[in-house]
Amino acid sequence: MARKREREGRENALSESELGRTLAKLQERLARLEGHVFGQSAVSANGAASGPDGDAIFAVPLDGSVRVLAALASMPRLALYRAVLEQPATSSALMAAAGLNTTGQLYHHLRELIGAGLIVQEGRDRYALVPERLPATRAILSAALGVAQAAKLTAGATA
Repeated sequence: MARKREREGRENALSESELGRTLAKLQERLARLEGHVFGQSAVSANGAASGPDGDAIFAVPLDGSVRVLAALASMPRLALYRAVLEQPATSSALMAAAGLNTTGQLYHHLRELIGAGLIVQEGRDRYALVPERLPATRAILSAALGVAQAAKLTAGATA
C-alpha cells in the first residue's frame, strides 16, 4: 500500500526542474501582463511613479474609471451606497438614509451608482450592492481618504 502511494506521488509530482521552468514561465507572463497594462517599473515600492513608463496608466482609456470616481464623489451617493451595504433597501429607505427630499433627486443619484456598476436594481423597488465590487470600492475610498488626510482636507483620524 505504501509503495503504491509512493509510486503515485512520484508520477503526479513535477520534478524540481519542471517546477522551476513552470514558475519561470508564470513569472515571465506576469511581468509581460503588468508591463503591458501599467508600464514596466511604472510604480516603485513607495507608490511614486518611476522609470520611463511612470505615466503608462494614463495611456489606457480611463472613462470607465472616471465614471466610478464621479459616482463615489458625492455625499448623497455615498449615503445611498452605505445604506445598501448590509442588505437591499427600498427607495423610501434610501431617501431617508440620504436625506433626499424628492424622488427625482433619489433616481438621479441611483442612476449614477447603477451606471457605474456599484448598485443594482432588484425588482421594482429594491436596490442592492454589487458584492464583488465592494473590495475595489473600499480601496478607492481608502485611497481618497489617505490623500485627503495627507492634504489636511478632512477632520478626524489620520491615515
